Amino acid sequence: MKNLVLPSLRSFAAIFFPKLCPGCMNPLHETERVICWVCQLSLPQTDHPWDFQNELWEKMNQFGRIERVVSLFDFHKNSRVQSLLHQLKYKGQQEIGEFLGNWIAPQIMASKVFSEVDAVLPLPLHPERFQQRGYNQVQKFSDCLAHHLGLPVVNDLVVRKKKTRSLVKIKNTDRWEEVDNAFAVKGYQNNTFKHFLLVDDVITTGATLSSCANALLEACGGSISFVALASRLS
Repeated sequence: MKNLVLPSLRSFAAIFFPKLCPGCMNPLHETERVICWVCQLSLPQTDHPWDFQNELWEKMNQFGRIERVVSLFDFHKNSRVQSLLHQLKYKGQQEIGEFLGNWIAPQIMASKVFSEVDAVLPLPLHPERFQQRGYNQVQKFSDCLAHHLGLPVVNDLVVRKKKTRSLVKIKNTDRWEEVDNAFAVKGYQNNTFKHFLLVDDVITTGATLSSCANALLEACGGSISFVALASRLS
């Protein structure tokens, strides 16, 4: 009897409380998982895993030597990508990060764009923001990438010591000052990693990732690469 009741309850819940696609906010079909097929086919994916000196890499290397820079999608306002990232960052849908990690990992492995990397480092949140949100929005994405690449995830080397304002509300020209000296590296004397892959959700000016990279390079030396779920060049 129990085996009959549970599927019935699930069907009832699916009718009245359907799971929505975080990209278009339409109900998911029973065969779809996390993101609907329409969104998957229409999301503006980049060729960064295959183009090692792409436009984003050129942009980020204006501010310091970065080995490789990859984003999965192009970011535009009022787009499916923005909706995906909003649901991931503010609505607790951490499964989006894992889904996108599984999406991009085969390309990264095939292209060997990060073949020299030896550790994955999710960009840390300030402790107060982490407590408010309850999670780091790029943790699942980072964990998934690291799993596929056979690399460790480093969560305790870098801390965000400065509680910055939301950069969305700050002009691009002021973001660099806002995140200046925002990160600190602890226990760097015991660090053995030589090439970190820093992970963020969106690259716009690149100020936050650059600030973290500078702190890492100053304390540990070595090399840095970036990966993000999305990026906007202008």
